[in-house]
Amino acid sequence: MPRPFIIRSPEFDRFVGTTPYRDVIAVRVSASPEAIFASLRAVTLEDMKLAWLLGEIRYLPMRLRRRLPQSLPRTPFLDTLIRNGTLVLVDRSPFELITGSAGRLHCLDQRPVRFVSRAEFDGFNEAGFEKLFMSVRLQPAEAPGDWWLILEHATCALSADAATDFMRYWRVVKPLGAFATKQLLGAVAVRAEEATARREPAQAPAVLEGRQ
Repeated sequence: MPRPFIIRSPEFDRFVGTTPYRDVIAVRVSASPEAIFASLRAVTLEDMKLAWLLGEIRYLPMRLRRRLPQSLPRTPFLDTLIRNGTLVLVDRSPFELITGSAGRLHCLDQRPVRFVSRAEFDGFNEAGFEKLFMSVRLQPAEAPGDWWLILEHATCALSADAATDFMRYWRVVKPLGAFATKQLLGAVAVRAEEATARREPAQAPAVLEGRQ
């Protein structure tokens, strides 16, 4: 399937500036914006098992140091990101959601930073760290009723040393990140299209956290 012409998000561009460390992935979805964003909020790691496996390998050092809790594969993925320190910066559901997080993203132990407020996140500028921004948004496709589901991410280094270190890491992580992103968006698309076929919302499974 040919890649669409991606319309830029002015709000996202204001967050990320001119950083060269950015990528964008899109999948086509035959569902309403409301169904797509309901699916985005419901999708779990179990819906994207290969991406889950890559994540488990990548984040094992942080789990061993107890910087990250154990994964909850049947908990909505977006909820897990927020639980681990990601902030929702802009919420224009069902058309765009922008998140932000920070850490030493080029290291095995990424030392994710937890923020209590948007002001604290905006003011964070510690050398050696990076901020990661993600925009999940919709763009109309050519066929009526179809949408491009887009995930664009960008990493902003907070010091010259961090930029040098992240440049080396980026060469490896960019293709792996693109693979994981396609898994995520594909899982969202499947949920949304199945929910549309059933004419019902894409609900997250009801799971007690202690029974993972």
